[in-house]
Amino acid sequence: MTTQSPNSGRPSSKLGLILSGGGARGAYQAGVLRGIAEIAAELGVDRPFRVVAGVSAGAVNAGYIAAAADNFQTATEHLTKNWQEIEAERVFKTDALTAGRLGVKFALDAAIGALYQKKLARSLLDTSPLWDYLTEKIDFGKISRHLQDGHLDAVALTAMNYTSSHSITFVESARSFTAWDRSRRRSQPAKLGVEHIMASSAIPLFFPPVRVGEDHFGDGSLRNTAPLSPAIHLGAERLIVISVRRPDPITPPNTTGIEPSLARVLGVILNALLMDAIEFDMERLSRINQTVDVIPAETRQRLSLRKVDYLWIRPSVDIGAIATGHYEHLPRVIRYLVSGLGSAREASELTSYLLFNSQFCSELVRVGREDALAQREQLIRFLT
Repeated sequence: MTTQSPNSGRPSSKLGLILSGGGARGAYQAGVLRGIAEIAAELGVDRPFRVVAGVSAGAVNAGYIAAAADNFQTATEHLTKNWQEIEAERVFKTDALTAGRLGVKFALDAAIGALYQKKLARSLLDTSPLWDYLTEKIDFGKISRHLQDGHLDAVALTAMNYTSSHSITFVESARSFTAWDRSRRRSQPAKLGVEHIMASSAIPLFFPPVRVGEDHFGDGSLRNTAPLSPAIHLGAERLIVISVRRPDPITPPNTTGIEPSLARVLGVILNALLMDAIEFDMERLSRINQTVDVIPAETRQRLSLRKVDYLWIRPSVDIGAIATGHYEHLPRVIRYLVSGLGSAREASELTSYLLFNSQFCSELVRVGREDALAQREQLIRFLT
């Protein structure tokens, strides 16, 4: 028998949702959320999360879930459908004219940039279609209403300020919250809109910086040394964390002595920028929990320490390897650009961030749902 709080339809303690970054890999998170929703429906829990926090592609998913927080089942159905139908044209311009124009800007900056104070190049891709797509799919006004109606306590989206090099977490909350200001990361109250998601998901070099207020921002995973922190600051007592890279294999592939291509180097850089922080922070939380366990209760109270229980869901398969099989589904312009950097296999990690393709994303949704259902017992414990 499970115990529910008096407010039917949600678990008895404050559960937070953490969604990491990863470009098109965000489809995996949607699949996991769908699996969680199916289990939650069996338990009669229709609003499992009180705090939702996201960065990069995770900010897209977080924004969608927050805007439909009154019905988690319906929200995840629509979210997975969106990912299963996504095509690159809804995210960035794929025509040769746009690609050529952006390429010329980079060439001019390199050739004669010293003659002009204002530079021309901002990114390799034009993401103006994504603005329209997110505006169409997410009703941002509903986030405020769901907060007021008590369906959520807080939503947090993180982006990196290119001016100050600080990680800024934009928070929309049902009530006043205690702001935080740590080394190179702080919170900022905001009424969330499409610009916050665009800023958080602006992959450096590929996507252009996004203006929010007076400053320009980039991908929220950059310099985000504590991605779990916003949800904990906002009162989450337990966490479900969904990241998009499988655990490292026990025996890594033997590639010693093979010189990496530029595509491989860029893939490693993007992995480091977008995914390493969540793994480091999960390790840190695990160590803190272990430390708290050995501290006597009376001492623990004096130190204001508490244990934060968590469930960490990661892919059971290599998403980069899946991307290799869908290399031909890249838009022709992107495929031409990537092929100049290395082979399809060497570019698998890089490709996985840009493969906004219905077939690839549908496969990730399927894997994510199966991974969630494989952890049914743990999820039941967290959801009740």
